[in-house]
Amino acid sequence: MSQRLREILDRFAGRIRAQISSNSLNLHGIDPDDVEQEVRIRLWKVIERDPNADLPASYIQRVVATVIIDAVRRAQVRAAEPLPDVDDGIELRSSTPGPEHMASDRRAVEAVARCISELPARRRRPLQLYLEGFGLQEAADACGLTLDAARKLIYRGLDEVRARLKEAGLEE
Repeated sequence: MSQRLREILDRFAGRIRAQISSNSLNLHGIDPDDVEQEVRIRLWKVIERDPNADLPASYIQRVVATVIIDAVRRAQVRAAEPLPDVDDGIELRSSTPGPEHMASDRRAVEAVARCISELPARRRRPLQLYLEGFGLQEAADACGLTLDAARKLIYRGLDEVRARLKEAGLEE
């Protein structure tokens, strides 16, 4: 550690620790010692770039505040809940579905496609566009309809498809 950095840390160590401890970092799962270490690293980098830099108390305070803000932001981004260590009755599934699951999905997709194909053409086309990811206005424009007409046709089509799937025993 350079002599200049040692002087600055000796001079401001109490203020740095006080500012860090006044922010209740442990509520965010942040170790105050880690924050202090990061402050030291940032000050060291400043002195390394410019050994004659004047670092007043206000600059040191700003560095500490910036490090604290960065640490809190990183803590908020981290996953809030850890994975369970014990069996809590949660069934973890493989990311690749088994053949039975794939077959049932295929049957469900075919049933939905069949129900949609049985709709009147005026209702079928806006619904198909909507299910493909088009917005209501986009589906309306593509079919030459007003927004209100497209919305009604799409929602009636969805209701009819749901009713037909329910009749076929595929409510999910």
